[in-house]
Amino acid sequence: MKGKSIIQLALSILIFVLFHLFYWKVFAWLGLHFSGMMYDIMNFIKYFLLSAIIFVIYSGSIRAGKSRYKKGMLNNIIYSVACFVFLIIVTIVLHDVLNFLSTSTGVKVGYHFTNYFQSKFTIGFALNLVVECIFIPFLLCVIFGVGFSNLFKGSGFASFMSGLTYGVIYALGLNTSFLNALINSLTPAVIVFLLTYLYRTNNNIWSVIITYAIYVLAGIFAINYIV
Repeated sequence: MKGKSIIQLALSILIFVLFHLFYWKVFAWLGLHFSGMMYDIMNFIKYFLLSAIIFVIYSGSIRAGKSRYKKGMLNNIIYSVACFVFLIIVTIVLHDVLNFLSTSTGVKVGYHFTNYFQSKFTIGFALNLVVECIFIPFLLCVIFGVGFSNLFKGSGFASFMSGLTYGVIYALGLNTSFLNALINSLTPAVIVFLLTYLYRTNNNIWSVIITYAIYVLAGIFAINYIV
């Protein structure tokens, strides 16, 4: 069983990284360059394919979680909203602490939330909304939440390793200085750490996916309301 978990985790992380590294480069090698609507469509296809592959790899855990979520849907929705509030508070605290500590370095940490409700509705907007509020929460929660939880028994260690791994991947993807990458990757790493821990506490991946989807979708409103 542990051997299967290692293969699933290694394969899913490898696929996740390779898609982000080479998806657009493959098209560039073929002489294809996209912009505007076509870029949004191809980006949607990228995340759709990636999500489909990860679904196949972790189909057992995903289907089992869906069944458990339906049985206690109201409680699970309340749980997701409560966890969303918790994640927002953690985000605000981390934002203030990191900006205070990095004052002398000139590095500034932003919230990086998108205000979807003040954006003009277009096909491109709809495609990006699905990517950012459905595909990405699904990918992060399944690959890092389920993947590391299946591999490690201890909740704390599994959460730590998932957050650390995602933080490193996120930092490398920023393609900036070490200090800037380190500071700006800490909040995403902590959020994935907490998502994994939440999954370990209730063993229901859909509650965690919906929590993160709400976080991405409504985070800007919560931040503005609290701050």
